[in-house]
Amino acid sequence: MIDQIFRKYNPEYKHRWEVYNTILKDSISKDTIWLDIGCGKNEHVAELGKNAKKAMGIDILDDNNRVNAPFLQSDLRNIPLPSGYANLITLRMVVEHLEKVPEDFSEIRRLLAHEGKLIILTTNSLSPVIFLPRILPHRLKSWVIQKIFSVDSHEIFPTYHRFNTPHKMAKGFPEMTLQKIEYLEIVPLDKPLMALIFGFWYNLTKISVLKHFRSNLLSVFQKIPA
Repeated sequence: MIDQIFRKYNPEYKHRWEVYNTILKDSISKDTIWLDIGCGKNEHVAELGKNAKKAMGIDILDDNNRVNAPFLQSDLRNIPLPSGYANLITLRMVVEHLEKVPEDFSEIRRLLAHEGKLIILTTNSLSPVIFLPRILPHRLKSWVIQKIFSVDSHEIFPTYHRFNTPHKMAKGFPEMTLQKIEYLEIVPLDKPLMALIFGFWYNLTKISVLKHFRSNLLSVFQKIPA
C-alpha cells in the first residue's frame, strides 16, 4: 500500500539499484572487459557478465556464499592483472571505505585502458542520513545502518568518506574526468515509518539546491590521460 501511494505521487522515483543497473547495462557490450571491484557475492558479474567479452569480480574477502562466476581474491591496491586490462571498472559501495584517496585510485587508473569507464556508487557524506550515524558509537551506528539499509552486521566495515561529496567528485583525480553524477535517495518502502520520513526528505530534495544532500551518489568517470 505504501509503495503504491508513494510511487503514485512520485512516479519518477527510482531506487539506487535501478539507476545503477541501468547505467551498468548500458555500459556493457560484447567488447567490454569489466572488473567489478568489491564485488561481494559477485551476483552482478553472474547476471550481466555474459553480455561482456570478459567479466570478473574482485574482492579482498572470500565468501562461502559467493555465486558461481569468475572471481579473483585480491586487495584493491595490488591486483595481479596487466596495465590497461579493463575498459570498465565498477566500485559499488566501496569508495566510502577507502582511507587514502587519491592514492587508492592509482591501481584503478593503471588497470583502466585509455577512455575506459569507471562507475562509482557510494554514499554521500553531506546527507544527514549518512553524516549523523557517523558521529554515533559504533554499535549504535551499526544498528541504525542495519535497520535503515537492511544489511547484516558482518557487512558493515569502517568508513572514511574521503571522496564522498559532490564537490570532491567534481574535482576528480589524476587522469580521470567526471562524465556524469546523479544524486539518489533511498526510500525504504517496506518500512512504514522509514518510508514516511525518507519519502518526505526525497520530496524536499526535489528542490534543486537540496538534491546535493541525498544519501547516495552515482558518478561515471572516463580515463583521459593528460
